Amino acid sequence: MKWWNQIKQKPGFIKLTQWEYWPSLAFYWPMFFYGPYLAIRPKHICFFTPANPGLEGGGMCMESKFHTLEMFPEALCPESVFVPNGTPTQDIEKALDQTSLTFPMIVKPNVGFRGLLVKKVDNFEQLSSYIHQYPIDFLIQEFLQYPEEVGVFYSRMPDEEKGKIISLTLKEFLHVVGDGQSTVAELVENNPRALLQMERLQEMYADLLVSVPAPGEKVNLGVVGNHSKGTLFINGNDQIDAALTEEFDRLARHVDGFYYGRFDIKCQSLDDLRQGKNFKIIELNGVFAEPTHIYDSTKISYFEALRTIIRHWKLVQEISFRNAQKGVAPMPVPEMLKVVKSIRDYGKLIKRFSS
Repeated sequence: MKWWNQIKQKPGFIKLTQWEYWPSLAFYWPMFFYGPYLAIRPKHICFFTPANPGLEGGGMCMESKFHTLEMFPEALCPESVFVPNGTPTQDIEKALDQTSLTFPMIVKPNVGFRGLLVKKVDNFEQLSSYIHQYPIDFLIQEFLQYPEEVGVFYSRMPDEEKGKIISLTLKEFLHVVGDGQSTVAELVENNPRALLQMERLQEMYADLLVSVPAPGEKVNLGVVGNHSKGTLFINGNDQIDAALTEEFDRLARHVDGFYYGRFDIKCQSLDDLRQGKNFKIIELNGVFAEPTHIYDSTKISYFEALRTIIRHWKLVQEISFRNAQKGVAPMPVPEMLKVVKSIRDYGKLIKRFSS
């Protein structure tokens, strides 16, 4: 059965047989039918856009990460520098000199797309070279040393004082564990999740891949908590409690007109986050944010994932409807078409450069 083992190690076979790697269309196809149904009550195809009047377009992916973070107190966010497309090298250097940022740093597109083009850089030459490869705006952030990263999906009805955490995702960064005999490359080849990242790992960790870690030694192969970079998303909904919800009621109030979306957070521990200490908000994603706990195939089935997405969009409709009753108008259809085109064109651009 050697041939079968070889087939099972093929990236294409792994992606086909493990649904967490299926393309977005595999998760959102029901919305082609359910979306028009949800539009009936509000009588508008753009029924979802009033969900977050405090975010540009309600948070439909094209909003500026930098401007969103500016809505929070500085102490709650990583120190950041916005770099518009085409900024000269000397101006980037001057901007960094006015901060307390030190290397390593995280550089990411100011308008994100599924975690693509997010990179850790170790010196200014790497930073400048990376930014000038791509015709987009970038965000430079401090590299946070907190060991945990979580995605906390929060919602609140516009006429209610308290909200709910409707999804909690714990993240385990890509890694392998040494056996004292195998090279890191060999360990990667025997780890399906890591194997899918082999091409990227060969580019980033060429020297590390030929090393032989000691038995039990954990070798980290990722610093960015994105599914596309091999991070394991763990369903942590069983750890949602009153203390955590109360903390996010407090955090959400910093953004006037925010009712639905996902906080991506680095923290020392979930317990510290419950107490409102030792954490930083990396991003806030709005109406198009995903409840990422659905990608934990050990705790949820594919069809349960589809039902979760449907429930979330029903919630979006209700929040948007209540905001509309308060006078928040849906986005006009012509404007929405422009946004959809922008998202499509930007996604193609990011995918082309990240391939």
